[in-house]
Amino acid sequence: MSKSSKLYLIDKIWGYHCYEPRIYRTLAKILRYRDLDRFDLLLTDYIAFVETSRYCFELNSNLEFTEICVNTILYWVFTRKGNPDFVELLLKRAKDYVQDRSCNLALIWRTFTPVYCPSPLSGITPLLYVAQMRQSSILKILLQYGIVEREKNPINIVLTILLYSSRVRIMVDHELVDVQEDAKKCLVICSRVLSVISTREIETQLSLGRRPIISNWLDYIPSTRYKDPCEPLHLCRITIRAQLLTNSMLPNGIFSLLIPVRLQNYLNLEC
Repeated sequence: MSKSSKLYLIDKIWGYHCYEPRIYRTLAKILRYRDLDRFDLLLTDYIAFVETSRYCFELNSNLEFTEICVNTILYWVFTRKGNPDFVELLLKRAKDYVQDRSCNLALIWRTFTPVYCPSPLSGITPLLYVAQMRQSSILKILLQYGIVEREKNPINIVLTILLYSSRVRIMVDHELVDVQEDAKKCLVICSRVLSVISTREIETQLSLGRRPIISNWLDYIPSTRYKDPCEPLHLCRITIRAQLLTNSMLPNGIFSLLIPVRLQNYLNLEC
């Protein structure tokens, strides 16, 4: 019996909902105790598997298996660990695939379920999850890699940060974090990437009864993003980053530019 026939038979007898928990438990056991080096090895193995598995397995079985793996990896990286170092490593390893959103290795565009369940197709993207949780340190990394600049409607991320309902305080690394303070930081970081932030769209949502998590939210959006002319230095930053993004050179390409370190940091959204 061929390998694909065996997989079909297993699927027919057990079904997706039977083998999905087994795969999750196996991966969860591995991810729970991984440090950065071992997580890097796991990603190496996963990338190698995805690049070759289409030649070995029946299409539907392969898609189901990779979806379970992606859902589990993203769940552990963003929800269970919430560690910026793990997020940055994930972005580095998947950077070559980010241009093609349909690619199984474009992990940052895949969806996952923050409260784990075997239905990854009903989940959300890491960017949207980070915006909902106002994880400012992780959002900054995503922005440095140009993830928001690739969004068709980046204002939706700002709206999520400001209006998504959440408890006032959450736990991160066993410490209480003030969500309002993190939301303020998120708005400031977004203003370093965007040339325009439509306050009209925000006010429209408020007129419909939505409540912002920050009452004085306008204090954290520069007037040059919604009222005054955008400052030339920021327009230069946007133009240079857009060119680097087109060539898949964010953020590393910034540091190959022959400019002062202070300007490199500015381009990399440090200020």
